[in-house]
Amino acid sequence: MKISFRLKLIFSYIFVILVSFGFIAFFLDNNLEKNSLQNIQSSLVTQAHLIENQIPLEYLKQEDIPYLESLVKALSARTRSRITIINNKGTVLADSDKSQAEIPQMETHLYRAEIKAALTGAIGIESRYSSTLKMDMLYVALPVTDRNEVVGVVRLALPLESVQKTLFATRRVVLIGLILAVVLAFILGSIVAGRTIGPINRMIQVARKFSEGEFSRKINQASKDEIGELAATLNKMAADIEDKIREIKSQNQKLSAIFNSMIEGIIVVDRSSCIISINPAIEKIFLVSKKETEGKVFLEAIRNNDIFDIINRVFSERKPQSAEISLILPVQRIFEVNATPIFDNNSASGCLIVIHDITEMRRLETVRSDFVANVSHELKTPLTSIKGFVETLLEGALEDKENNLNFLKIIQDHAERLNGLVDDLLSLSHLESKEITLNKKSFNLRQQLEGVISGFKSQLKKKNIEIKNELPDSISVVADKERLEHVFINLLDNAIKFNKERGAIRIYSQEEDGGIKVIVDDSGIGIPEKDISRIFERFYRVDKARSRELGGTGLGLSIVKHIVELHGGSVGVESAEGFGSKFWFILPK
Repeated sequence: MKISFRLKLIFSYIFVILVSFGFIAFFLDNNLEKNSLQNIQSSLVTQAHLIENQIPLEYLKQEDIPYLESLVKALSARTRSRITIINNKGTVLADSDKSQAEIPQMETHLYRAEIKAALTGAIGIESRYSSTLKMDMLYVALPVTDRNEVVGVVRLALPLESVQKTLFATRRVVLIGLILAVVLAFILGSIVAGRTIGPINRMIQVARKFSEGEFSRKINQASKDEIGELAATLNKMAADIEDKIREIKSQNQKLSAIFNSMIEGIIVVDRSSCIISINPAIEKIFLVSKKETEGKVFLEAIRNNDIFDIINRVFSERKPQSAEISLILPVQRIFEVNATPIFDNNSASGCLIVIHDITEMRRLETVRSDFVANVSHELKTPLTSIKGFVETLLEGALEDKENNLNFLKIIQDHAERLNGLVDDLLSLSHLESKEITLNKKSFNLRQQLEGVISGFKSQLKKKNIEIKNELPDSISVVADKERLEHVFINLLDNAIKFNKERGAIRIYSQEEDGGIKVIVDDSGIGIPEKDISRIFERFYRVDKARSRELGGTGLGLSIVKHIVELHGGSVGVESAEGFGSKFWFILPK
C-alpha cells in the first residue's frame, strides 16, 4: 500500500503526541497508584494502632467473643474498614463482616502473609484478591503484645475499589487529553503538510509533463527557500534536456535512416551478449521481430551458435572477426559475418555484427563453375570419341570395308550431338540475354500439342507408351507459337525418355488465377526429392550416365524455364522417385 508524504508528515505529528502522552500516562498511572496505596497503608496502620489500644488484653486472652464482636463492629462503622481479631494460633475471634455464628466456619489465618508477619512482631501489609468478598483488598495486620509477647493480631482490611476508581478517572482524563491532542496534531499537521506538499505536488505534476516530453512547461514558485531553489533547478534542467533531446533526435533520425535502409543485416549487442538493436534485414533473415528480440540474450532471441561464437571471440580477443556461415533454418542461405567490438573507455562494451547475404553470389559461382565443368565434359566426350575413331581410320581402318562405315556413322552421331549441344547453348544464351522479341499471337494450344505428339509417334511406339491429349478443344493462348512448341517438345521428349515400357503420358490443363496451367504427367522413374530444386538448372542431370545414353544435353528443362518466364509465366515439377513426374507451366491468359 502506497502512503503519501502528506500522510507520513501528519502521522509523524500524531506519533510524537502518542509517544509523549504514552510516557506521561505510564509514569502518572504508576506514581498515582503507588502514592494512593502508600496513603491508604499509612491510614490503615494509624487506625490499627488506635484500635489496638482499645482492645482490653484480658478479653483477648480470655477470647471473649461476644465482647470482641461488638467492639469490632462498632469500630468498623467508624473507620469504614473491615476489622478482624485473631489469636496467636491463627484462629479468628471476631470479624466485623461476619456474624458470630459464621466465625467458627472460617478457616485458620495462621498462614496468611500479613498474619505471619504480625505474629513475629512486625506490621504485616499485603494486597490480594479476597475469595470471601470477591474483590481486591489491602490488609494491614498489627500485633497485640503483652509484656513483649504477641497474644493476638488486629487486622484491618480496606477494598481497593476506591483506588481503582481514582486510577480509572485519571486514565479517562489522560485518554480524553490524548484524543484531543491527536485531533489537534492532525489538524496542525494537515495545515503544515498542505503548505509544504502543495508546491511539491505542483512540481511533481510539471515533472510528469517533463517525463512525457513537454519541456515547455515551467514551475512557478516565488519563494526563495529550498523549494524555490529546487523549482529553479528543475526549470533549468528541463531547458537543457530539451536542447539535448532535440540534438539527439536529429542524430538518431539520420542514424535510423541509415540503419533501416541498409540491405545488410545489423545486430548490436552489449557486453553481456544481450541484443540492443536489430535492423529490418535481420528481421527478414531470422524471421524475428525487433520488439521480441531487443533486451534478450542473443541465443535466446536468435538461435545461431556460429554467430554467437564470433561475438564471444570479439569480446575475448578485442578485435574484429570475420567468418562465412551457412544457415539452414529458418531459411537456407549463406552469409558473410563481420563483427567488430564497440569500445568505451578502452573496454569492449558491445559488439556490432554486420551480416552480408552472399547466397546468390555463391550460387552464381557454383553455377558458373558447374557450367564450365559441364560444358567441358559435354564437349570433351564426343570430341574424344571423334578423335579416337578418326585416328583409328587414319591408322588403316579406312581400308576395313566391314567397319569403316560404322566408324564414320559413330563420328557423324557425335558430330550431330556436338551440333545439338552448340545449338542449345546458343538458344539458351539468346533466351538469357532478355533481348529476344517474342512473336505473340493467338492460337489453339490443343492443336499445337497434337502436331508435336505426331512427331514422337515412332518413339512412343518403340516403348509402347500410351499418350493422352486432354487439353480442351477450345483452349487458346496468346504466345510465341514457335517457342512454345519447343516447350512441348522438350517436356514430351523427357517424358518419353525417362518413362517405363508400356507407360503412359497424360497432358491436361487447369484454370489458375489469371492464367492457364498445363501439366505433363508421366508414369516414369520419377525424381529424387533432393534433385527437384535443381532440375531446371543447366546441365543438371539426375542420372548422368543414363541421360547421356539417351542423348540428352541437360539443357532442355533450362530452355523450357526461360521460354515460359519470357512469357511472364512460371514452371514447376511434382515428383516422387519411382512414381512418375508432373511437369507443369503456367501461361498468363
